[in-house]
Amino acid sequence: MAESEEKVMRFVEKTLEKDPQIETSELFAQAKKVDASVENLSLRQFNARYPLQIKRRKSMADPSRRQRPRRRRRRSQAATAEGREAVRQVFLRFASDLSAAEERKELVGVIARVDSYVDEAMQVLKG
Repeated sequence: MAESEEKVMRFVEKTLEKDPQIETSELFAQAKKVDASVENLSLRQFNARYPLQIKRRKSMADPSRRQRPRRRRRRSQAATAEGREAVRQVFLRFASDLSAAEERKELVGVIARVDSYVDEAMQVLKG
């Protein structure tokens, strides 16, 4: 980083420590007085190069603000096998009910209750 950029960075950092709620446009105007090369930047470029970098660095330094990686809950193979078997039983009962329906009316009734079989399978998966 060039010396003039470091000078502006230190100025912005000190200013943000004093007044964290300062408007970027106001900070930009003050930084132009510190170093004339800042005038070549747009407000957006200035914000990205100085205040945003300082705020990001501070947030990363604060251990309470860091996001911890989420731990994945893994099901054991036994639990997965048990769940699979339970869902299989729901499907087999559905198939059995379908094949037991002798009349069209009974067949339609079993198919109409398909949601209850799906709900039961979902309950099994949720554990």
